[in-house]
Amino acid sequence: MGLGMTLTSNSKDNSFVTCGPLWSHECGSSLYSTGICTKANWNFRLTQTFAPALQRCETFMDIVIVLDGSNSIYPWYEVQDFIINILQRFYIGPGQTQVGVVQYGSTVVHEFSLGEYQTVEDVLDAARNIEQRGGEETRTALGINVARSEAFQRGGRSGAQKVMIVITDGESHDSPQLMEAVSQSKRENITMYAIAVLGYYNRRGINPETFLKEIKFIASDPDEEHFFKVTDESALKDIVDALGEKIFYLEGISSQGRGFDLQMAQAGFSSRLVNV
Repeated sequence: MGLGMTLTSNSKDNSFVTCGPLWSHECGSSLYSTGICTKANWNFRLTQTFAPALQRCETFMDIVIVLDGSNSIYPWYEVQDFIINILQRFYIGPGQTQVGVVQYGSTVVHEFSLGEYQTVEDVLDAARNIEQRGGEETRTALGINVARSEAFQRGGRSGAQKVMIVITDGESHDSPQLMEAVSQSKRENITMYAIAVLGYYNRRGINPETFLKEIKFIASDPDEEHFFKVTDESALKDIVDALGEKIFYLEGISSQGRGFDLQMAQAGFSSRLVNV
């Protein structure tokens, strides 16, 4: 109780306010303390007790992964391992980050919804059970539209920062609808990360220029922060740390625009008397 205790005096009436942390709650890699404050008069008689407001976590995010499961993705376990590894980088839990996954090819399937699982262990178990759905087409615009209009509505939280991660290995078969799907997502303040898997192109010696242009369009600006490409499915593991760091940095930026460095302040609080 004594650790982090604070005391402020009022010279006008010789009263004082003292606060002490009773518990902490975890927000990403930071701990925020709360507790009880007590006001006492000059002879130490208690006159008022109150609890400071609980600070909202800056890891308050809704993340939807839009996963290409069409026939050209191979081997599937490499994609699944990537999903499991990136999920382990998120601070999943009530009041922090929650994750949903949709898989698409010719059609779209909700694998699990935002808030359906409240612990990282449960989310990882669900991810391990995702099977490749297949499909002759890669309808990326459809996948993005379903994620935007449905997945963020299934357990999405008011005030949470919205993030979409699109993983695909080929040009979309519904490219005429892609511009509107992406534009609408960005108008709804969804931060878009896009990952181009070049395995299909490299295995067949196909020039991926058009594909890469499409994926860069999906990614939010600037490209160097939101666009990734890998040589094949097995190379997805090489971008786990980089992608996790980009999203962690995004978690550290509040809607008021305060910098990441300010968000990393650790446990403790102070008291101050003001005239109201």
